[in-house]
Amino acid sequence: MLRYRSLLLAALLLSGGAVGAQASSLQMSGPLIPSGGPSFQVPDATFPIPTGHVFRVLWTLNQHGDSSQVNAQMGTIARFFNLHARHGIAKENLRAAAVVNGNAWMALLTDEAYQRRYGRPNPSKTLVQELLAAGTRFAVCGQTALSMGVRSEELLPGVQMAISAMTALNVFSADGYRLQTW
Repeated sequence: MLRYRSLLLAALLLSGGAVGAQASSLQMSGPLIPSGGPSFQVPDATFPIPTGHVFRVLWTLNQHGDSSQVNAQMGTIARFFNLHARHGIAKENLRAAAVVNGNAWMALLTDEAYQRRYGRPNPSKTLVQELLAAGTRFAVCGQTALSMGVRSEELLPGVQMAISAMTALNVFSADGYRLQTW
């Protein structure tokens, strides 16, 4: 996570101009997700958010990268929670779901299962647990999981195994979640 934060801050500072001048308002984490989700406070936002608006956001996570690092795609979900909370949106109005396939399933393994496969504890575990505690729903593609030899009991508590990513995407969409494409 430290590498992700350092890269984000460096990119913001090196971009210069107004972004570089505002870098001091970057909050590296919190208020809802302590271990990730950096965002800016935007004091002059003019786009209105209707009072009481409930956000229902859905992501597809399909990449993991280096097995020694926190899954960077999880940071986007953390940022969703933190930036909206930082701007006064009530936690109960923030709903997040993620359908996980590709090799992103690695981030959802217990420490024991991760250790067996990669020789170390799961570096994404804390972030995933914080996201679960904030109400995020994780659905792992059962087709991907079985093809990789992953059993549901190897997943962190609270993570669900779907019969497929297609199934989970359809159900979340029918429940009013909107696909976030980044």
